[in-house]
Amino acid sequence: MLRLPALLLLLIASPLFADTDPPAGSAPEALAAETPAPAQTPAAEAPPAAGDTATPAPPETTPMETPPPAVDTPAVPTDAAPLQPVPPAEPPAPAAPSAAAASAAQAQAEEQRVFDQYRHDLISLLALRTDADLLVAAAELAYADAKQPGRPAALKSEALLKRAQKFAPDSALVWWVSSFVPCAPGATSCASADASAKLQQLDGDNAAAWLPALHAQKDPAKARALLASMAQASRFNDFWGASVLAVYAALQILPVPADVLSHGLNATAARLNFASSLGGSFMPNYQRLGETCSGADPTDSALVGDCIAIAQALEKGGTFRSQAVGFSIEGALLPPGTARDVLRARLRANAWQKEKFRELSARFPREEGLAQIYVDLLREHGTEPASVTALLRAQHVATEPPQGWQPPDRSGSVPDALAHPGH
Repeated sequence: MLRLPALLLLLIASPLFADTDPPAGSAPEALAAETPAPAQTPAAEAPPAAGDTATPAPPETTPMETPPPAVDTPAVPTDAAPLQPVPPAEPPAPAAPSAAAASAAQAQAEEQRVFDQYRHDLISLLALRTDADLLVAAAELAYADAKQPGRPAALKSEALLKRAQKFAPDSALVWWVSSFVPCAPGATSCASADASAKLQQLDGDNAAAWLPALHAQKDPAKARALLASMAQASRFNDFWGASVLAVYAALQILPVPADVLSHGLNATAARLNFASSLGGSFMPNYQRLGETCSGADPTDSALVGDCIAIAQALEKGGTFRSQAVGFSIEGALLPPGTARDVLRARLRANAWQKEKFRELSARFPREEGLAQIYVDLLREHGTEPASVTALLRAQHVATEPPQGWQPPDRSGSVPDALAHPGH
């Protein structure tokens, strides 16, 4: 039977917003959330457009070390006898771990091993499929195995994505996830660069399709040209919804472990938690975009115009995370006046919808029908904001805040750009 590590519960208390960390070996802990109400701050509530990771990578955790307290050294009298060398003290023997701690560590290691086996079984089943979305899901599941030498190459992300490209060469989702495969050091060609070019060819009217190339481009003139191409796009879709749905469909191949369900959530909520966490991890890096646009010279009207066009595209689609980036960029560029007042009102409505969604998603573990409604709406609408708005309407929840309502006092809930006068 699969038991659930405490770390597993901590990581996935917040799967339903598109503000997740890159997938790690323990990412499947999404299945074990006690509640799916987001605990991590949604992207719109964190300073966006800076510090995003370029590609998903298993994070390395380092134990925190507490330095020993300083010890005051007594002053030596000036007439004191010369000090004699003091032999070094024997280092204290390391404290033996308690039996309880050792047992807990052993149990957690076994839990992780069992879950990795569950994940590997699922990858093996998916690798035989010809459905590109399921192969993308397998590649996402396998990302944590990138540095595992014992894993067969055919069951690693790069091979699974090549198989997906074979069966769906015109799938934008396939090339989007392919753009996250890291380039090998010293390689003469890079699969992610090729994927970025293919993505622009297939989905050039999507501003998100230009982001991987923009982040990787070192030449300022070429980066500016990419920015101009982004500004011409009529929409923004960071493939969050498609990726989440691909993982959700993959999880339906195997039953949810009984011990996961014993934590008081249903199979739909468990799969949704995991899919939102893992499938939603392949998000673009906005750092280059944010640095270029937020620091734009106000006299460079062409750059300012392109950045505002991109920002407004981000605000209309994708995820709450992309909306936050758009709000932040636009807030940094708009002058004081009516336009900024309108932006503040939109931010307030955005915060209201996220707050109401928190309340509804907290019911998903207990109400499987409600969780399924959200999955169905995500299939219908594709993007996170549109699906959340549709869910609120379906549940007869107002999509606009009542007069006088203000967002809860959360750290960084309003992009910093709105806290000071614009250019």
